[in-house]
Amino acid sequence: MEAFATYWYATLGYAFETGDAGPMLAISDPGCKPCNAMKSSAIGGHENGRWIVGGQMEVLTTEASFDPAPGGSYQTITMVRQSQVKYYRADKSLSKDLGAKSSVADIVVTNYVKGQWIAQTVEHLKGSSGE
Repeated sequence: MEAFATYWYATLGYAFETGDAGPMLAISDPGCKPCNAMKSSAIGGHENGRWIVGGQMEVLTTEASFDPAPGGSYQTITMVRQSQVKYYRADKSLSKDLGAKSSVADIVVTNYVKGQWIAQTVEHLKGSSGE
C-alpha cells in the first residue's frame, strides 16, 4: 500500500509534466473527485499550445494501516510536497507561477480490486493546507 501510494504520486507528477493523466487514471477509481480535478488541471495546462514546468511530487513519508477500514478500504497517510509549478501560455509567456509549496499530509484511500490497488480518493488531511 505504501509503495502504491508513492507510485500514485509519481503518476500525478507525470501528468503535470506531460499532460498525460492516463497512468494516474488507470490506477484511480473513476469516481475519485480529487483525482479527476488533478487530471483536469494537468491536462488543461497542456492544451492549445500551453505547457507546465514542474509539478513533480516528492513523497516524504508514508504510514499505512494494514487493517481494512469499514467497507474494506485501506488507508495510507503520506507527507508529500509538489515542486514549483509554472503555467505557460502558447506565446511562451508565464501565465501563472504557483511557487514552492510546503509539505502536506494526505490520506490515500485504496481498495484491492482484481489483483491491483486502486485509489478511491486522495485528500488533504484536515488542517494540512500546504500554505
